[in-house]
Amino acid sequence: MYELKIALRQVFSRRRQTFFAILAVALAVTVITVMMAMLSGFQDELVTSSIENNPHIVINPQDEEEEFIHLYRYTSDLIAEKEGVIAVSPKYLGQVALEYRDNAEGVSLQGVDPMAEENVMRVSEDVIEGDFMTLVHTRYGILLGDQLAENLEVHVGDRVDAVFPGSQTTSFKVVGLINTGTAEDEVTAYARLDSVQDFFNEPGVVSTIGVRVVDPYQADIIAGSIERETGLDAVSWIEENAEILNLLETQTVFVNIFYFLIYGIAGFGIANTLITIVAQRTREIGILKAMGASQKSIMFVFLFQSMILGAIGLILGTILGYIVTVGLQSYEIEVPQEMYFGLQTLPLEIEPLNFVYAAFFAFIINIISGIYPARKAAKLDPVKAIESA
Repeated sequence: MYELKIALRQVFSRRRQTFFAILAVALAVTVITVMMAMLSGFQDELVTSSIENNPHIVINPQDEEEEFIHLYRYTSDLIAEKEGVIAVSPKYLGQVALEYRDNAEGVSLQGVDPMAEENVMRVSEDVIEGDFMTLVHTRYGILLGDQLAENLEVHVGDRVDAVFPGSQTTSFKVVGLINTGTAEDEVTAYARLDSVQDFFNEPGVVSTIGVRVVDPYQADIIAGSIERETGLDAVSWIEENAEILNLLETQTVFVNIFYFLIYGIAGFGIANTLITIVAQRTREIGILKAMGASQKSIMFVFLFQSMILGAIGLILGTILGYIVTVGLQSYEIEVPQEMYFGLQTLPLEIEPLNFVYAAFFAFIINIISGIYPARKAAKLDPVKAIESA
């Protein structure tokens, strides 16, 4: 195919122009693949933290004016038998003051069945000292967030006093520390459900019931089923994080527009190179047409040039993008927690499909960029082209 040979000769005869055209495409693909890795990592981390740091479904009293769920054992057994449900954990939540010597902190005290809570929340994975299961054998044991323990200046083995108006001050032994990497570590404490119920003088009731399901993306459907069967208010993690998920979708739209603009800039680089070649090779184009080359062949010559520049650029860009992403992954880039929904470091996720998408769209944009100069060259009058040279 002589069109391809001509295209190769013209591309590599203008080395400086070719270099900058390829560089434009390569940088565009690099920037986009790195940004896609950041966006994928951010979305995955956010969804994962939403799924893993909270029950997939939280069941609350039906009426907002009601504070507790009664008959929670019967309700928990009913929910546990539902298809798709892995574990159920009833929980009593209360605000107390924990005191140790001259220090005092406001705390969200969670009364839980340790075995059930472990099955729903995998609390043991966050324990950095002690053992969550110690609560099973320790009637008045307590696990504290590590930041909370630091603020109180307590250690495992110390005893803290729980204080609440109308309740008898109760001493709890610190049996472990947890670190979730979130702000909850400053205010969270776990104790046994029966101990907390006794402390608040509210036996036989709980505040919520947490549910873990097999497929988190089916949580909405299962939550609806629980509501119909129990009459209680069941909120899935999808419903709870609807605003964040909508924000991610909106963010994706804006990022895609940004990608398109970057591709467009790279495409202009290739179009500019080809237009320059058309201007500089007008006489050669005229001679080709005078020798019988059709408009279609001339178009193919320039489209091949566009494809060659784009293909080399996207290959280099993909390799460079992968190297930069891997390099950034080796560093922990800290981000403000308040701006990134509690995330402490910038997550990057390498997904092969991201590279495929970036390369595919870059290639398409490059071909489109070559259409105008190709048509311009194809429409040149051979006589005028030769005379004008």
